[in-house]
Amino acid sequence: MFGFWFLDPNLNFSLLTARLAASIIAIIFFLPLKEVSHIWLSHIFSGVKFNIKSYSLAELFDPIGALFMLLFGFGWSKRMPYFLTEPDNKSEYIFVCLAGIAFTFFSGVILAVMFNIIALLMFLYGLHLGWISQVINFLIEINVILTVINLLPVPSFDGFKICEAFIPNRYLSKYRKNYLAIHIVLSIMFIFGFFHIPLEIMGNAVYKAIKMLAGLPFVGLRLGS
Repeated sequence: MFGFWFLDPNLNFSLLTARLAASIIAIIFFLPLKEVSHIWLSHIFSGVKFNIKSYSLAELFDPIGALFMLLFGFGWSKRMPYFLTEPDNKSEYIFVCLAGIAFTFFSGVILAVMFNIIALLMFLYGLHLGWISQVINFLIEINVILTVINLLPVPSFDGFKICEAFIPNRYLSKYRKNYLAIHIVLSIMFIFGFFHIPLEIMGNAVYKAIKMLAGLPFVGLRLGS
């Protein structure tokens, strides 16, 4: 699930194109909207009317994050300031950080429901939607990865930003000055498997939860078959 996906010996042309299509969709859609979810919730807490049109794709696009998504299956958009002013309390900041994690998780659930619908259509009507289902399956995997890595209390990810709410600013100043370098180093560590075991355990748990929730609308169909 994590790392050099393009080295998979089972990769064929259909899977390759499906994976690239899923990565491009994630870069254009899921990565920016994950960031928008943070901004949207922070503006609610700040009492400022949120206008999604005021944030263009160019503002949220991060070329390094897009490259990582294409090559390694996870990436990021440009991080925007969450609050126009300092949040009134720590709970607001924590909820804003959790917004991105919730967005990728429930995006995975919606995609899994779509996958189940396509599988049902293929079964009932013999439609040839295999490539589309592959794209959706890869998008589910990408959202699982984004959910997992942002749960970790590691600098540059949402999990660590939640921890920031409890750490005095004087201890965070050096980290904030070297944010980009730390982010790239940690991303490289992910790629080369430094966190492979905990990531796989967490990834499998998140994937099972997504599949379970996505399967609920189809319980009656299974019981009736």
